[in-house]
This record gives sequence, structure tokens and C-alpha cells, in this order.
Amino acid sequence: MRTSPEDSLGITDFPGALQIPNTGLYIKFGGYFRMDAIYDFNGSGSRNQLLMSQIAFDGTPEAAKGPFFNFHVRETRFNLDLRRKTQSGRPLKVFIEFDFFDESLPAGVPRLRHAFIKYGKWTLGQTWTNLSDLRIFPFIMDFSSGDALFGGRAVQIRFEDELSPHFNFGLALEMPGLSGIADLYQLGGETMPVLPIFSARITNEREDGMIIAGGQIQQLRWDGLDQGPDARAIGWGVVFNGRQKITDRLFATWHSSYNYGLVNQILIFGGTDENAVLLPSGELDIQDAITSAVGAGYQINSWLSTNIAYAYLRRGNLDFRPEETLKTGGMGHFNFIWKIDKNALGGIEYAWGKIRNVSLASGNAARLQAMVKYSF
Repeated sequence: MRTSPEDSLGITDFPGALQIPNTGLYIKFGGYFRMDAIYDFNGSGSRNQLLMSQIAFDGTPEAAKGPFFNFHVRETRFNLDLRRKTQSGRPLKVFIEFDFFDESLPAGVPRLRHAFIKYGKWTLGQTWTNLSDLRIFPFIMDFSSGDALFGGRAVQIRFEDELSPHFNFGLALEMPGLSGIADLYQLGGETMPVLPIFSARITNEREDGMIIAGGQIQQLRWDGLDQGPDARAIGWGVVFNGRQKITDRLFATWHSSYNYGLVNQILIFGGTDENAVLLPSGELDIQDAITSAVGAGYQINSWLSTNIAYAYLRRGNLDFRPEETLKTGGMGHFNFIWKIDKNALGGIEYAWGKIRNVSLASGNAARLQAMVKYSF
């Protein structure tokens, strides 16, 4: 979650940190324990999160599955934050964080979320992309609550600076995914970008809210490896996001994006081949998509709050995709969160979703989720 170009790099004002004796190094160990209980009414997709892309279409064997119950602690995470001033007097931050939410691995296997160095206005390493800012969502318990977000985490080099007291900007070179192009006709070869993603963002920061506008471009490159054709194209995407305080107790959020050839920059399609299709002619048939999300949070009293969010996805050209390809979808969440003490939270959430594919077949999902979270 971005707070400013300097990312709160204070050394002396570093709550909870300990100084290593006889050094200028401060260290803080943090994170939280979280346990979730889930009851899914439709048996939809993952047992740990409700992904729009995993909702089963009516009439398929997956849709015939019954409800299920699950306990998990996969969102539990640990992080290490180290800070110091360099010999030149510039602040330096090193941050590393792990959780256990890689569903391709057995439960209990750590997953690297963040590993970056921040030196003044420069960030190097793996963290949220230049266009990603989690303030555009209210607090949603489902881990995939931002599945319509255009962004995610990537290895990058980013420079940020202020334009004025209320405006800052970010420029970044980011690692593209080694996927994105589907070889549906088995022509041979693989996706092989040779250039980084370039992104630019401007943010308006105010006491009562923030607005983000930005865009990125990316090379789409298919290497035939002397088996199939070589193909090139340019993909691009834009975002417009924000958060606004309405009263002392109520706030609203929004997210919108359009992309041409960067569908796998949408969180639910990360790591997939949804950007383009390689045609027998050797050309790339480019796919596009729009996403939007709205949300709100309300502080009922000192210990109870509520949040609601809805996300929508619509894909454009899918001429060469199979009929079961996801075309449109919506996902909603509504919860109550209560503060047990300054470190502990409890909550209960209802989530629902509806999708349609290219053939206009639909699918539905609904689940209840409860959690206990203790931060340290």
C-alpha cells in the first residue's frame, strides 16, 4: 500500500523497531496470524479463495459439486523491515515478506510476496507494481477480493518523486510474465519478451482521499524457435482509481481499467495465456478487457465496521477462443469486522459471484467466510 514517494522511510520514527547495538541499523519483525473458516454453497473452485475465473458454468461436471467446508491459515504472513541511514545521509529500507498462499504448493510452504530495497526515491525488487495501490479497496476478507485489479506484484526498478505538495508521480520498468500468448493451433514456440514493461503514474494525495491515473505498455513477442512463426505486437493498459472520505465514518473507493493485449495483468488472469492468440498466418489476435470496481466502508462504532465491494470484468474480442472462455463476470463481498483489541480482529463475510462465457452459459457462486486475525 503506497503512502508517499518516500514510503515513510523515517529512521528514528519507526514504531516497534529495535536498534542493533553499536550500529545504525533498526529492525522490526512483523506480520499477522490469521485463521479462516469457509462454507461454500456451490463447491466453487479454490477451497481457500473465491476466484471469478474458477466459478463453474452450469451444466458442467464441476457445477454438479456440492457445498464444502474448509479451515485454513494460508494468509498468515511474516515480514522483516530493516532501515538505516547510509554514509551519504540518505534513508535505506530493506523489506521482505512471506505468506503461505501459493495454492500450487502444499499448505505450509512459504511464498515470497515482497523483497525490495528502497533508497530515497528509488525502489528495486519485488513489490506492488507502479499502478497498484491497495487503498482503492475497502477491507475484504476473501483473499481474492482484488481479482479484478489491473496490477499485482512484479520485480521492478521504480523512481518516485513529488510534483507539488499534493501530487507525486512514479516511473517504472517491470518484469513481464513469461506467458500471455496462446498457441491454440500448436504451431510451436513460446512467449519470450525481450523488453521490460514501462509504466507511468500520477497520484493526487489529499487528507480526505487520493486519485491515481496511469498507464503501461508492454511488448508481446512470440519466438517460433525455428518451429513456428515469430510474431510481435504492443500491448497497453490504463487505470483510473481512487478513494474518497465522505464523512468521518464513511469512505468510498473505485477502480477502473482498460487494456489491449495485457489481460494477464488482471489479477485473476495472472500467469495465463489470455493476452493474445497466435494465428496460423503468424499474426497475433489481440484480446482486450475492461475492469471496474466500487466499494465503501463504514465505521459503525469504536469496535464494529462494515465493508461492501463489487467488481466487474468484461472481455472484448474472443473470436478464436473456445466457447467455455470467461466473457463477463461480477463478484461482490459484504462483511462485518469487529475489533477485539488493538491487535486482534474478527469478522464474517458473504461473497457472491456470477459469470458468463462466450456461449453465454452462466455460473453462480456464494460462500460465507469467518476469520480471526492477530497482528504483531
